[in-house]
Amino acid sequence: MMQPAFSVLLISDDLAGTDSIQEGLVASGASQIYKCSSDDNFLQQLDSVHVDLIVLDIDKPTVELFEKFSLVRDFCPKPVVCFSNDSDSKVIEKSVKAGVAAYIVNGKAVERVKPIIEVAIMRFNECQAVRKELASVKDKLSERAVIEKAKGLLIEHKNMTENDAYKTLRKMAMDQGKKISVVAHEVCGVLVGLEGG
Repeated sequence: MMQPAFSVLLISDDLAGTDSIQEGLVASGASQIYKCSSDDNFLQQLDSVHVDLIVLDIDKPTVELFEKFSLVRDFCPKPVVCFSNDSDSKVIEKSVKAGVAAYIVNGKAVERVKPIIEVAIMRFNECQAVRKELASVKDKLSERAVIEKAKGLLIEHKNMTENDAYKTLRKMAMDQGKKISVVAHEVCGVLVGLEGG
């Protein structure tokens, strides 16, 4: 399956020696390759250009480098592929924790780059989908919890049945054109405020 055209930030400790990776990236569908030395502030570069993929070509990556990539993972997630000559398991473990989708040791041959990039992008997209789903489930659970709490407070303060409490919340939500969880949150704020007062 051919990837649609994508842009890349290539970070290297030897920009003159990145020809085979660049050739492999172009063969994979890279339409734009921005280059940055590993000594430069690549976070600043990421701020100024839009890229779909980050490729590291670093002989011996450091734990500190991957700590910076934790920021990328948290604030502007992108698939990250690292080509390296270092098979230190501590560095590899740190790279995985920082969100690196593929860590390749001694594998910069042009014909290897394309499948590596394709798998890394697919794996990244899959992980992002799982993260979104998890966030959605957490949101639903917290919405349900606030609705239950509001019902409990209505039962306690207004001597309602559970069914009446839910109907009251639903009616208020419809009347105000809000989600029931938003109304439940407001009800909790008011009734907990009353308890406090």
